[in-house]
Amino acid sequence: MMRYLHEFSNNDSLVTELTDRLVRQIKTAAAAHGHVSLAVSGGRTPVPLFEKLSTQPLPWSEVIVSLVDERWVDEDHEDSNAALVRRSLLGGAAGEARFIPMKQSTADAHAARPQLDELLRAHVMPLDIVLLGMGEDGHTASLFPSARGLSEALDISRTEFCSVIEVEGMAYPRMTLTLRSLLTARYRFLYVTGQRKFQVLEQAFQPGAAEELPVRAILHYPGITTHIFYTPED
Repeated sequence: MMRYLHEFSNNDSLVTELTDRLVRQIKTAAAAHGHVSLAVSGGRTPVPLFEKLSTQPLPWSEVIVSLVDERWVDEDHEDSNAALVRRSLLGGAAGEARFIPMKQSTADAHAARPQLDELLRAHVMPLDIVLLGMGEDGHTASLFPSARGLSEALDISRTEFCSVIEVEGMAYPRMTLTLRSLLTARYRFLYVTGQRKFQVLEQAFQPGAAEELPVRAILHYPGITTHIFYTPED
């Protein structure tokens, strides 16, 4: 495993540097095999990054954008990651990219999972670039501590690319890329903001159970490189 920590005094400088890094990797992947598979996180943290990246002169028509996780809600719901990505990333030049959302028309997430798995297999995997976030509980994507479905999602012997996660107290189930899927990426970026999250990250650097801090599954996997972009600014 290799971890590179890139620290920035504020979010603006982090966004500038991470955008430049993503631009280089997208161009490299496009030149290498004519298409780019980019999986991104939702939430408010990456929105400034998405807005800046969306303006970059890239071969967007060769880019496939997907999500690392999604709440099982339709796109007209305020909590939809797909809607957030459409608004903040897929405007302007980036509108030429192909977007493959996770949420399918099937109302039941468990029933939809096999269909989504085939869609990911055909059009998204393997990933070129994955952009992950991390919560104060150590979750990444929708790999939440002690969640129902977590052990299956962390089991790399399983062939599924996506898994349903259910967390007690959350209003709806989530679909997440599995650990196996996240490990296919040629380039992995973890975007962390705020001192409280950094304290959790420092805990995750230490050996321990991935079920307690699921981000450990990425950070400690043998032979895997992860670039961590951190600012103490929330």
